[in-house]
Amino acid sequence: MLVLIGLEIPAARTHGAPGLERPRLSISIVGCDPALTGEAQRIAAIELRATLVDTAPDATVTQVTAACRGTDAALAVVDPTTGKSLQRTVALAEAAPTGRARLLALAVAELVVASWSELQSNPRPRAPSATPLAPLAARESARATLVNRSLELAAAFDVHVLSSGDWLFGGGGRAAIWLSPLLFARFDALADYGELARGTGRVAVIMPSLSAAVGASRWLGTWLRPAVSLGLRGGYVRMNGIADGTAATSARFQGAWLGPEALLQVSAWPRARVYPTLGLAIGAHLLGVRGIVNNGRDVEAVGIWGGLSATLAVVR
Repeated sequence: MLVLIGLEIPAARTHGAPGLERPRLSISIVGCDPALTGEAQRIAAIELRATLVDTAPDATVTQVTAACRGTDAALAVVDPTTGKSLQRTVALAEAAPTGRARLLALAVAELVVASWSELQSNPRPRAPSATPLAPLAARESARATLVNRSLELAAAFDVHVLSSGDWLFGGGGRAAIWLSPLLFARFDALADYGELARGTGRVAVIMPSLSAAVGASRWLGTWLRPAVSLGLRGGYVRMNGIADGTAATSARFQGAWLGPEALLQVSAWPRARVYPTLGLAIGAHLLGVRGIVNNGRDVEAVGIWGGLSATLAVVR
């Protein structure tokens, strides 16, 4: 089980890429509560990592309009970076009144991303747009925001549940390299330890390990993103028996362990600067070590193991 507090470093952030500025965005919201309007504009600009333009937009600015009609909002995007015009109606009643600004902002961000995504999927369309496109620098700024991150670093607090039901606690570090907005490679290094009580004494167990995995993620609606990774974890396990009295004898068991690992994680509001993740991990020790305990339950670093994870990610 991993409980991670991570630092995610986004890929190709426009303010960090030489020669590129943030993409420019105008958001006009009419007919909505004034408090909702300002908050939705602020959140949408953060989600899109864009510069919010208050003046009259020009050929470099992606233009968004939102018109509130009762509990619905009609959205429209006019995007000079791709020549697209998109429309969508959002039911604000799906969220509590205090959450409607965020729902509107995420809907705006999702519609803009749907337009900007063509800059990656079809950068040189065979059928040119009938309207003039924005300059290359503006198009590159918008394209650069689409990759969520290239590198994720995390400090980990770890709980490893053995097939014998024993829990080991530890920690380490993790790195994930995002290969695309959906695909990533994950690596980590962990070390777990526990002193397990048995009838005639204790067993001290230490398990350092390394893992490598590949994974994929997708969106469910506007605020949930599950991710699944499959890989291989291996390491070394050492078990030292600690006898309570002279009547018992101590023993040592040690060796390598190796096996597959799967991790399912679900992130909430992953476009936000700080967002939580819950997950479920399961693996198997194809190679492992069994610590034999006389007159007690064996310590088994063999067979199936599993755990849960909770992550608090911070996007810089």
